[in-house]
Formats: sequence, structure tokens, C-alpha cells
Amino acid sequence: MVSLSRHLSGWENSTFGNVKRGLKGMKELERLRSDPLRMGPSYEKIKIVDRLVELNHREEIMWKQRSRINRLAEGDKNTRFFHIQATQRRRRNKISRLKLGDGSFTEDEEVMVSMTMDFYKTLYTAEGTADTDELLHTVLTKVTGAMNNMLLKPISSEEVKNTLFQMFPTKALGPDGFLAHFFQRHWDLCGEEVTAVVLRVLRGDDDLARINNTNIVLIPKVEKPEELGQF
Repeated sequence: MVSLSRHLSGWENSTFGNVKRGLKGMKELERLRSDPLRMGPSYEKIKIVDRLVELNHREEIMWKQRSRINRLAEGDKNTRFFHIQATQRRRRNKISRLKLGDGSFTEDEEVMVSMTMDFYKTLYTAEGTADTDELLHTVLTKVTGAMNNMLLKPISSEEVKNTLFQMFPTKALGPDGFLAHFFQRHWDLCGEEVTAVVLRVLRGDDDLARINNTNIVLIPKVEKPEELGQF
């Protein structure tokens, strides 16, 4: 997957990275096409129009993916809208400073990263649990034997596939940089390996900590957060 990500990075540059340059060049050709001295249809002009349509479509896809907005109808030409949304979203979500314990502020990125890691390590560290047997004895049994057998039966490969295909294709990607859409689109190539890893973890035959990584997203609870407790 790491090797593939490098190849995909090159593909992204060639497919989307050249969109602006391509549009600029094609618009220049479009200007020449409208030259009154070059009136009339031609094979060259048809190719120019087709290329312009393709590049505009690529540009719209690029900004749509970056903005993560899915509510607009497919096919609408909303490139500028998606660009503005992606830019505003990035600016709004940027944490530029955090308040220290003494009330002062820091804008040092390394300090803010260290503060964030310490805050959430403390927040999610279990301090031990009390004996719950006495409490559980008061809970009425609602799960029948048949229901329990169904819940305890081994998870099948088909269940793994169905679960992955129920994920929204373009939602936030993980640390590996791959969206669910990648696995859905190329299931015939990677499905067997993905399924094997998932089933090993669920059976307890593999160490979940080895792959259980994620990107922590801090969602502000207030308009202009200054402390980690405000996320």
C-alpha cells in the first residue's frame, strides 16, 4: 500500500496537478478558435472543446473531493463554490494557538502537539472499573438463546465485504491516505487480503494495536476555541 501510494501521488500530479496548466493552455487555444480568420468547424476545434470539457470536469472533481460536500446535484458546475468551501474549511479548522496552564498562549506547533497528545492520553486512560456483577444481576434478560447464538456465530467474509461497502465512499480518509472508495472500487484486487486481516483481528489471532491507527479530528464546540477542552 505504501508503494502504491507513491505511484498514486504521481498519478494525482499528472491527472489533477496539471489541470490548471491544461485549462490555461486550452483557453488560449479556445481564444484562437474564436479568431474570425479561423471560422468554421474543424477536427482540431472539436478536439479543443472536448479537452476543455474534460479538464473542467477534472477540476470540479478535485475541489469537490477537497471540500467534502456531497449535497449538491451531480453535474452542476460548482468549481468556484467547492474551492471557496475547501479554503474556508481549512482556515476555520486551523488551530493557530492554545492556552497554557498559566493562562498564557502558545503558537508553537510542537508545544501544541505535545499538549494535545497529553490531554487525550489522560482523558482516555482508564483508572479501573468497579465490580459491576451486583448491578448486572438486576438487569432483566432480553436476549434469547437463539439471538445469542446468532450474535456469537463466526463472522463471514461476506459480512466483512458488506460492511466495507456500506461505508460512504468519500468520507474522511485514514492515516494510510486511502478512502473507502479505493477498496470498494478495487475489491477484486485487495478484498481477499483486507478480509483476511479483519478476520484475524476479530478472532484474536492478530494484534489490533499494529493497525489500529486513526486521525484524531478535533471538532470545535465553540466559535473560537482556545483550550483543548473546547473541542
